[in-house]
Order: sequence, then C-alpha cells, then structure tokens
Amino acid sequence: MILQIDLNTLLVLFRETSIIVAIYGIYVLSLNLEVGYMGLPQFGKVMFLALGAIAVGGIATKVALLIYSHVISSQLNISPLSDLDTYCSAYQYSSIGIINNIFSNSPLSGLAFFFMSITLAAILGGVFGILMAGPALRLREDYLGILLLVSAETVRVISTYTPQVACGVFGTVIPDPFAWLREGRQWGYLAVTLIFLLLSFVILERLGNSPFGRALRAIRDAEVAARVFGKDIVKFRVRVLATASALAGVAGALLAFYNNFVLMGQFVPLETFKGWAMLIIGGTGNNIGALLGVVVYYVIDRVLSLYKEGIRQIINVDPIFFQYIIFGIIIILVLMFRPQGIISERPVKTLKRHILAKLRAEA
Repeated sequence: MILQIDLNTLLVLFRETSIIVAIYGIYVLSLNLEVGYMGLPQFGKVMFLALGAIAVGGIATKVALLIYSHVISSQLNISPLSDLDTYCSAYQYSSIGIINNIFSNSPLSGLAFFFMSITLAAILGGVFGILMAGPALRLREDYLGILLLVSAETVRVISTYTPQVACGVFGTVIPDPFAWLREGRQWGYLAVTLIFLLLSFVILERLGNSPFGRALRAIRDAEVAARVFGKDIVKFRVRVLATASALAGVAGALLAFYNNFVLMGQFVPLETFKGWAMLIIGGTGNNIGALLGVVVYYVIDRVLSLYKEGIRQIINVDPIFFQYIIFGIIIILVLMFRPQGIISERPVKTLKRHILAKLRAEA
C-alpha cells in the first residue's frame, strides 16, 4: 500500500513538473530567440507572460461571461459584467462553476473558448512586442534593458490595482475548457502543453536554421557589418520581438489554464530572471540547450522542495532562500567554467546541395 501511494505521488509529481517544464519551455524558447539569436537585452520578458494571462482572465473570461450571462442570471440572479466589483468579490466561483458545467457537457464549446484565448494571447503579446520594437530601434542596449524592465513592472502594477482588467487584487477565476475530460483533465492538459511545446520548438528550429536565423546571428555578432551588407536591422528586430512576444503570450495563457486562476501580482521581475537563469544554464543560441536548462532548473527546484524540511533541519536557512542560494551558485559556476551553457551554440545547418541548386534555379 505504501509503495502504491509512493508511485501515485511520483506520477503526480512527474505530471505536474512536465506541464510546468512544457509551459516554461515555450517561454524560454521565445526568450532565446531574442537573446540567443538577436542579442537583445530582454529584461522585461515577464510582461508578455502577464499579457497572455490578461488575454485569458481579462478578455476571454469576460467574453464567456457575456455569452452565458443569461444562464448565470437565471441561476444566480446576478449580471456579472454589470457590477464587476461585486462579481470579483462574491460571485466568481459560482459563475465560473456554471460555465464549467456547460463545458463539461459540451467539449466543442470548451475547445472553442481555449483556442479563442490562445489566439487572443498571441495577438496581444505580438502587438505589444511590435510596440516595444520602437524603443528597441532607438535606444542603446543598456537603456533598452531598463525600459523593458520598467514596462513590465508598469503592466503588472496597473493590472494588479485595476479591478476591470482581471479582478485586481482578488485575482480572477477562469473557466476550465477541459472540464469535459473530468478525472483525466491533468493528463490531457499535459498532452496539450507538450503539443504546443513541440510546435514552438519545430518552428523556432526551422527559423534558426533558415536564412532569417543566419541574418539574426550576423546582426548579433556584427551589426555594422550586417547593415553594410544590406540587412534591414529594423525589420529583423520588429519580426523577432513580435514572434517571441506572441509565443510568450501563449505561454502565459497556458500557465493561466494550468492554474485555472489569474493573479496579476505574481508576474514579478523574478519571473524574467528565472527565464534568464534557465537560458544561461542550458545555453544561449541553442533551442535544445534552452529546453535542457528548463528541465535542469525545475528538477533541482522540485528536489529542493521535496526535501525542504530535511534541509531546514541540517541548515538553519529558510528553504526558499536556500533555493535562491543554490541557483545562484549554479549560475556562477556555469558562467565561470562553461559560459556557453550545458549545450553550446551549434553551427547553422546548411541546405543540401540539390536544394540550393533548386533555389538558385527558381531565383
């Protein structure tokens, strides 16, 4: 019996860790496109994670409340969108429970809500990425990094203390589009996040090994030389920021659906630097290395969490601060002895000879 309980616990631990690794894998892959390929000082990455959460909790959830307002009104005698303050403080769980009951009996409605949310998250992240591209074209790297950091904090503070965005300090409960999976919901959601991770990885790998990816590396390593050879730096930066920000928005939406709750106060600058830590450990400019960094980070994080009480008895340090100390030491050691990360940046794959001949003929 004890063995069975242990096995179940291990399965749950594996499942939950895998979901988080998949979500943050997308997040770090998008960061790698900006930092590893383009060389941008992206210190405000958490902003796009937050925007994905806003798309789900602040926009898509309100759309669902509007669509099912007649059902909610008939059962609870309230109109959720007419008085958001009352809804956020008293009627969230009961209102979303009604929507979840609808989704549990109508998988297509749940999936439609899910894909609408993901699309909104990608669009919102991409639009803000394009807006951030303006300063990226005009500021030096150090000033750009500070601006992005401040912008991320501005989005967090405004959204946290504005109830109309995502119920402010109360946080917002969001409908569960996979309620129809019932007991298998978490395993089903693991499959969904892994599919999104695989798609993101394939897209970014093809992008990195394309002429576009070669141009990004050229701009990163020698911007003046790339400009001399006719590369439009402005267009490349806009495209990179739009693509990476859209992917980070998707990661934020997936994180919101994993928690079934959005609290904007959680999107602190530490989330940005967690992404940087994973990227430094795994290796910049390499998508496999970026994913490996995420895996290493969360495996260590889970191990330290499991044995936190034992750590407390041995070392009189709060386990949370002990985790920061361990990761700080790991990052220092990586930067000292393997600055390129666990997996260093690989040479760009060239196209096969017959493909090059075909492209020349078409040109």
